[in-house]
Amino acid sequence: MSSSASGSPAFADMALLTRGFQLSRMIQVAVALDLADHLGNGPQPVTVLALKADADPAMLLRLCRALAAFGIFEVDAEGVVMQTARSDCLRRQATPTLYHAARYWATPHVWGGWVHLEDAVRTGGSAFESAYGTPKFEYLKLHPDEAELFDQFMQHGPDDRQAAVVAAYDFAAADLVVDVGGGNGALLAAILQANPEVRGILFDQEAVVAGAARTLADVADRVQVKAGSFFQAVPSGSDVYTLSLILHDWDDERCLGILANIRAAIAAGKRLLVIERVLDQPDRPINPATYLSDINMMVNLTGRERTLPEFTSLLECSGFGKPVLHATSSPFCLLEAISV
Repeated sequence: MSSSASGSPAFADMALLTRGFQLSRMIQVAVALDLADHLGNGPQPVTVLALKADADPAMLLRLCRALAAFGIFEVDAEGVVMQTARSDCLRRQATPTLYHAARYWATPHVWGGWVHLEDAVRTGGSAFESAYGTPKFEYLKLHPDEAELFDQFMQHGPDDRQAAVVAAYDFAAADLVVDVGGGNGALLAAILQANPEVRGILFDQEAVVAGAARTLADVADRVQVKAGSFFQAVPSGSDVYTLSLILHDWDDERCLGILANIRAAIAAGKRLLVIERVLDQPDRPINPATYLSDINMMVNLTGRERTLPEFTSLLECSGFGKPVLHATSSPFCLLEAISV
């Protein structure tokens, strides 16, 4: 390789990208130490910051200097650590926040699946199951602390998904919204808070909805929580059903089963709103995170991100009309399909 090639911007960028896991881990440690929150009231000497974070001052200084090289914090010659626009995103109360994403992405059980990515690409099997001998959602049932971390990550996604969906679609005409596979209720809570005349049903597995009361506290008088499996049946009688970040978890056969159960519960002319990333949209710039998400599905589950024609095929095969695509301010789209 020529010296000019090794000194090119492309080479330098790639050299850093190949070490991306190291930066992810450094950011996770910064979040574990609550550094961004400790700096919320202004710059602090690293010795003071170390006391608050229960860290070794010399080691913490090295960590902060390394992160500062990426624009995450600033460190002056006297060892005073300062917040930056990037580090501010790591505060727990930032809106939107990367606090929960930083904790989630570098946790051992998430990284363990990625260790087996090559096996998945070669064989078509599940990388997560190769690592842990069980499907991801079964693993989370057995590890409630990690399941809580996953729920927090989904609720506080860095894309501010719930607010984006509420802003992009008019729910005011709905009488009842059923959120199928709605987790701890973050999306349903956002919909009901913005539409005070609408009622809701949160539907998910019993272990998942068990902690929903906190999320739904402000709308508790207008919401029911029901436990069950969308692979068996879903509550009937609603005029709007939402299905947010569910189909990308599963292969086509399982998706068709979920959609068939929704169609059995929904009357003709009623609405299903599918909230997902959509691949290959010609009118929108490529979002690298969408393609990372597709590989994450390959690693952790049996699903995939899909194109609009692929979503259309699933919906039309399940008794719904051709979906109308609604863009949001987030990377996620809302596909509105009418039952036929």
